[in-house]
Formats: sequence, structure tokens, C-alpha cells
Amino acid sequence: MATSRAADRALAAVAAAGLAVALVAAGFAACAAPATTRLVSEATSDFDAACYAPAALTDLACATRAYTVEPHADPDAAREALCADILAAAREASAEGSPVAGRWDAAARGLLAAADAPSAPDDGASGAGALTPTRAVEALGALDDRYALDADALSHLADCNRLIAGALPLAGVASAAGVVALAALVIRGRRRAAGAALVAAPVLVLAALAALGAWGALDFDELFAAFHAVLFPQGNWTFSWDSLLICMYPIAFWMGMAGTWLIATAVLSILCLIAGVRLRRARPARREPGDDTAPAAHGA
Repeated sequence: MATSRAADRALAAVAAAGLAVALVAAGFAACAAPATTRLVSEATSDFDAACYAPAALTDLACATRAYTVEPHADPDAAREALCADILAAAREASAEGSPVAGRWDAAARGLLAAADAPSAPDDGASGAGALTPTRAVEALGALDDRYALDADALSHLADCNRLIAGALPLAGVASAAGVVALAALVIRGRRRAAGAALVAAPVLVLAALAALGAWGALDFDELFAAFHAVLFPQGNWTFSWDSLLICMYPIAFWMGMAGTWLIATAVLSILCLIAGVRLRRARPARREPGDDTAPAAHGA
């Protein structure tokens, strides 16, 4: 019986931990969805400071999200595709008749013209040759990071992609382990232990969310900085306030994304908590080993 109790506790602990990870991962999936980025960008991106019209800036925010969040079989090709989108938007924004054409100077237009012009084949030594989308965007960003993502911004986005690509499989394994452990408890007839796991997971998550939410409400900038300092100790995550990256994703954008993550995770946590409470209160079909709350039998 002692061995059975220990097995039940171990399964409940694995189930609670795995379900907690699943709840947080589900919230991330909600805030990282393409539709969420578009809606939050339309409401918060800094259109007044940007060198792009509102619709174009939101489209670039969505393209940048895809490069940052989605897995890539060929990261170089993905970066080239993003930079090609930026170049196309830059040509449109700087063209005569564009509502934001006055925000582009002659040097930027000249660089865009040079990117369109044919060039000599790459000689393999000097590095001269065709101006690829990445080279052109980095040059435009070096001229002024209001116009394009500079090399630091592209490097930071690549770091984000590697971080997410590494974390998601681990979250998937932990979530699957939690579901398997919960199923094992139910199959073994340990309904109360399963219910306890379903209660413990959201309680843990909600407590963490409450602490982070209070911190964010008091000083979101400090929370944002601490979050990035832990995940990106190399320090390449600060950019000028009017850069393209920050115009797409100002602090208000991240507050909206954090709110979406928090709300989605909280709703799922509450549903999980309700299911756990109901499962714990349900009358078991038979007395569970170690369950001191089961009713005692009485003689006639």
C-alpha cells in the first residue's frame, strides 16, 4: 500500500507540473497567434513616428512575428524573405505620392535604387556582388534604423527564434508527460489524486501570474527589462525609440501581448481548477488506498 501511495503521489506531481507548463504554453500560443499580432499592432504600433503607413507597418509587424516565432527549416532563407518584405514596403513608402514619402531622405532613396540596380558577380574575395535583401536592409538600417531593421535588430530576432524553437519542444514533452500521468491516475481509479493535480497546476500558475501581474502593474518597464536581461544576457535587445522595430512593437504592444497571454492562461487555469474540484468531490466507485476521506462501512 505504501508503494501504491508513493506511486500516486509521484504521478500527481508529474501531472501537476506538466499541466502547469501546458497552461502557460497555451497562453503563449494565444498571444503569438498571427491574428493577435495584427489586432494588437493595429491598436498600439507607433504610426506617428514610423516611416511607413499604418497598414504597411502592421503588415511588417506580422511578417516579423512570423520570422521570430515560427520554425524555419532554413533560417537564412527565412531572413531573406523578411528582408525582401521590408524592401518592398520601403520602396512603396518612399515613392512619390506616398503619405509618408516626406519621412524618407535622398540617401535612403539612393540606397533603395542601388539595391534594385544590377551589380557585378560576387568575386568571392572582396564580398562585392549582388546586394541581397539582407545586405540591403542592413545597409538601410545602418543609415537610419527608422527605415529598416539593422544588423542588431535582425540578430535579436534570430536569438528570439532560437529561444522559442528550443523551448517549445521541451514544453511539449512536459505537457505530454502531465497528460499521461493524469490519465494513469484516472485509469488506476485515483480520482481524488487526479483532481488534486488538476487543482494544483492552475493554483501554481495563477499564483505566478498574480505576482507577475502585480509587478507589471507597478512597473511594466522594469518587468520587461528583467525578462529580457534573463533571456538575452548578451544585451542586444535595446533599440532607439523611433527605430522600425520599436515603432512596430512599442511598450504598449508588449503590454497588450502580455495581457493576452495572462488572460488566456488565466481562463484555462480556472477551467482546469473547476474540473479538479469537481473530480475531487465526486464519490469514488471504490475506496482508494490511502484515501482517509472515504466513508467508513457500518455493520447492520
